Amino acid sequence: MRKEEITAWLRAYYDKFLLIVALLGILLSLSYLIYSAGREKKSLSELQWEQALPVRPVHKNTVLSQSFGAVEAILAPFQIGGWTNRLATAELRVSCVKCGRPIPIKAEQCPFSNCRAPQPKIISAAERDADYDRIPDEWEKQYGLNPAMDDAAQDADADGFSNYEEYLARTNPKDPNSSPPPVAKLRVVKTGSIPFPLIFRGKIETTRGSMSFQVKSVKTGRDNFVRLGETVEGYLIAGYEPKTRKISRGTFEIEEDVSVLKLTRDGKTYQLVMGDKNSAGAQAARLIYLIDNTEFMVKKDDVLSLKNFKYKIVDIKGKNVIVQDMQSGAQLTLEPSEGLLK
Repeated sequence: MRKEEITAWLRAYYDKFLLIVALLGILLSLSYLIYSAGREKKSLSELQWEQALPVRPVHKNTVLSQSFGAVEAILAPFQIGGWTNRLATAELRVSCVKCGRPIPIKAEQCPFSNCRAPQPKIISAAERDADYDRIPDEWEKQYGLNPAMDDAAQDADADGFSNYEEYLARTNPKDPNSSPPPVAKLRVVKTGSIPFPLIFRGKIETTRGSMSFQVKSVKTGRDNFVRLGETVEGYLIAGYEPKTRKISRGTFEIEEDVSVLKLTRDGKTYQLVMGDKNSAGAQAARLIYLIDNTEFMVKKDDVLSLKNFKYKIVDIKGKNVIVQDMQSGAQLTLEPSEGLLK
């Protein structure tokens, strides 16, 4: 064949020749990838088999237990989360804290069927706390605090609130005019009952059917005898309800007079039980404001003013005092002071 004919043939089939070479290259690459994937899968399978069936001395029921383990592994083969990159590069993985095999970095549980160990929680940048002072590093950097030093108890702006309290309230720890609500520094010192100024001691019936009541003044110690419609120390005798109850005294059972005398004053009604000096006493609490150690004695429905805030005493139950922010309507239970009586 002449040189001119060979040159013409190469020109005619050059593109087809290059295409055949490219296809052969792709075929060889795919064959290599399939071979590599099969080899890695076989390696992982052998590793799992070793984990599922550890070598140990044979004793009673050992062979049977291993057989069951092998059957379980076949019925529930290990599962690895899907890769985001399916070809040449695997996704980022970490070692399982228990079995040490590679698992997805965001896995909450090991995907291998014979492990399933829970994995540590991934801490985001917004939650990172290098000095373990319960204040995230990002928040400390935002307000110029030191994320490498425990400064939660310090007061950067000297407003009486710690840096940690400012973080909880999302206020500026470097600005004294940006502070948490003052109720955050209000504590309960003691709760109890305020004695009622009058005690219902007894009753006297006349021969004409009228009745007078013996009411003692706690302040003066004087006994007052009053009828319905009369007043004593500013309280109106508004009603009377006879009552008795049975109580046991050893082998005897007697009836005790627990009649109720109703008094009114300023639109409020009070009920005095005969002989009970605490029956109409109001619940009260002694509070302390930690900023300046001011103390307050409050009762239910009282309104307490702190700076530009007003708080209503909603209820006093046991050692708990519930207050309501009259501006936002939010309610909260005050924390006890270290001096709260048990």
